[in-house]
Amino acid sequence: RASAMQPDAALEPATPDSEEDWAVLTPRTDRHVRGRQCWVHVWVATFVILYAAALLMVALRRWSDGGICIGSWWCVTKMYICTFVAALTWVWWLWRTTTRPGEVSPGLLISVWFATGTVSVGCCSLCNYAMVQLWAWMDPHCYITYPADGWPHGFTSGRCILVNLAQWILTAGIIEESFKFACLYRLRPSAAAIRAGLTRRHGRQCGVFAGAWWMRLADSPLAVALCGVAAGGGLATTENFMYIFSQESIHKAFVENDLETAYGRIAASFAHMVWTGYAACGLAKWQFMSPGDPGRPRRRSSHLLAPIVLHGLYNWCSTLQRCEEYQDQDGRRYEGCYLPTMWRWVFKVGHTMVMLLSFYWWHSEFTEIAGDDDEYDEEEVVESVVRAHDASGGGGNVRQR
Repeated sequence: RASAMQPDAALEPATPDSEEDWAVLTPRTDRHVRGRQCWVHVWVATFVILYAAALLMVALRRWSDGGICIGSWWCVTKMYICTFVAALTWVWWLWRTTTRPGEVSPGLLISVWFATGTVSVGCCSLCNYAMVQLWAWMDPHCYITYPADGWPHGFTSGRCILVNLAQWILTAGIIEESFKFACLYRLRPSAAAIRAGLTRRHGRQCGVFAGAWWMRLADSPLAVALCGVAAGGGLATTENFMYIFSQESIHKAFVENDLETAYGRIAASFAHMVWTGYAACGLAKWQFMSPGDPGRPRRRSSHLLAPIVLHGLYNWCSTLQRCEEYQDQDGRRYEGCYLPTMWRWVFKVGHTMVMLLSFYWWHSEFTEIAGDDDEYDEEEVVESVVRAHDASGGGGNVRQR
């Protein structure tokens, strides 16, 4: 399948017919579309500034009544590390172990990371908020974040459980996975596709920089697959900031020494990365397989449906495990769990199974793409040796494949 995972002939860089055609992709534009190294420096500076801001909030006693001390510094540092450690470590490890030097620019991955961590998160926040308000208006006692038509004295009904599943798929599943995947639409498989996009969308005079700001050159299936993982990591990191440094989480961390929210976001980071990474593998096949290949997806978004459903199932299982303790006017306390103990364990197991299935599907697709690249590299080496042998006119046997 290695020969099939190459750009279509129509997308291969063509020989320019005129000096004007050659000037469309300037050196400055070329640096932009490949991902400038300054993106890495901006990424580092952003996280340093945010860490300093977190320490300042502690020092001003906004988060900790005792101000800055060893305990509060260590607490906020652990919370801060949990926002990005999973995403950064995994993206770096995949990039380090699957690519050759210079094959995929770190600037390309960081630029995709920033796009989902800013634009996608902003769009998701607005849409998710609107959908939550809609579900709450439709049924104030059973909506997406509050499936509690029997709470606190009884358990959630079967109807509410099924409604909650549909709401999670239609809200977090569709909205977040779609906006993450939308940032991958900016990827182009070749320089010729970049030039064609600049000419078609913006003309040759005024829009070259704007087009280069949007488009990115991912000229191998592996580059597209890694960009998918980076896209998931970008959105997950910003979402982690929102959850970990919420008022409720800060209170639990500094007052009760409870970092459950911070540690729980590590698993959510991996989930976001495998879902978008799986969809990106489908995009890579669509871009680099020939149209007649039976393994080529019919659409670039063909692999997006599974992450949408898995995302909804993941949040659904997580929500229905919750208990919210309640005390009435007579002082009686209720456990306030949405489901009985046995069913909560069923949803805990389901939560784990969804995560494992997500990782398995992503791993199967990603290793197929990484394996294709390795096979293609080996063929290139053998062919270059054969050409060099023939050109030198030397004797002896050369291994053929």
